[in-house]
Amino acid sequence: MILAASGVILQEKKILLLQRSNYTQNYPGYWGCPGGRAEKGETAEQNVIREVKEECNLDFTPTSILKTGIWQDREYYRFLGKWSGTIKVQEEEVIDFNWFTYNEAIKLNLSFDYRDVIELLYTKNLL
Repeated sequence: MILAASGVILQEKKILLLQRSNYTQNYPGYWGCPGGRAEKGETAEQNVIREVKEECNLDFTPTSILKTGIWQDREYYRFLGKWSGTIKVQEEEVIDFNWFTYNEAIKLNLSFDYRDVIELLYTKNLL
């Protein structure tokens, strides 16, 4: 089983979503949170910190797990956390980014389980 994790980054009741490039086989052009597969020996926490930094240049500290699950051969973790820095996307993997309200985000083509993530954030009054 492959470990994968992503950071759910919030600011003023908006969520940061990245649009995936054609670099990826899974969901090219779709939107999701920064994240990806763990490297050998990484914990889920180490994985999310590295992936958020690589994909959008933010320093991310996971504070709680919002959601976990299994998708195909991956065990995934969706972390809430604190963040700082200035967004600079990794252009090979990301073609766009933006901050979205619930009503904006729910209308997007969302990758993986991010529709569920956005609904969950809305029910918890975080979006």
